[in-house]
Amino acid sequence: MAETPASPAASMTASALWQGIIAALRPDFATLFAVIAPFTLLVAMIVDLFGPELPAKFADFTPRVALLTLLIPSVIGAFGQLALTFLLATPGATPRQALARAGTALLPYLAAVLIITPATTLGLVLLVIPGLYLFARMLLVGPVIMIEGLGPVAALRRSWTMTAAHGGAILWFLVLAILFVLGASVMASGIGAALGVVMTAVGLKTVGSFAAALVGAVISTLFTMGNAAAGVVIYRRLGAGGVVAPRT
Repeated sequence: MAETPASPAASMTASALWQGIIAALRPDFATLFAVIAPFTLLVAMIVDLFGPELPAKFADFTPRVALLTLLIPSVIGAFGQLALTFLLATPGATPRQALARAGTALLPYLAAVLIITPATTLGLVLLVIPGLYLFARMLLVGPVIMIEGLGPVAALRRSWTMTAAHGGAILWFLVLAILFVLGASVMASGIGAALGVVMTAVGLKTVGSFAAALVGAVISTLFTMGNAAAGVVIYRRLGAGGVVAPRT
């Protein structure tokens, strides 16, 4: 059953976008989670349990640590997010098709990320909001590459053009989403730490470490799923000029 048509402005409020994300993920949540979990949840747990410890000082953050804890997991996670984007944007697509499409789109997507990252990072370091605004305007790069098959530069331009009239609305949605994720992460860390303490106290330190890592990895996976769904929902609403029907 399709949603009631709405104007692009009305469909781009934080509440409307949140409802759209839930509508996109809910019908096939188990399948979507199973597709992306190997690239996010599993990777996060491997890094947490077997990877190098994060240094307390930035000066001690070596290239090896950055490679193993940030770069490699980010690239693998991006692959999973692209596959999820394809599944959300292409009704009837199979996980195998999504993974194959993600394989061809990964390099253009990474190239686009490399192009925009310096400006986004500078904006975040200087005043935060400019960086978030640039991120908001580039949120559709993944869907554009996956759906339209554009190259990195063309995808950046396409995302910038599509979001031109709604950059502020997307920015506000991102701010609220970040605050929600930060709150959820703090709660998850507390729960994970508590489980670790309890398990260690009863002589099950390994189980406690596993439980703590699992809680954080699940939160990270859910965030990636929400990010992919947000990109598809916004792309559909701006590209089609209306509200996308929920997947059935």
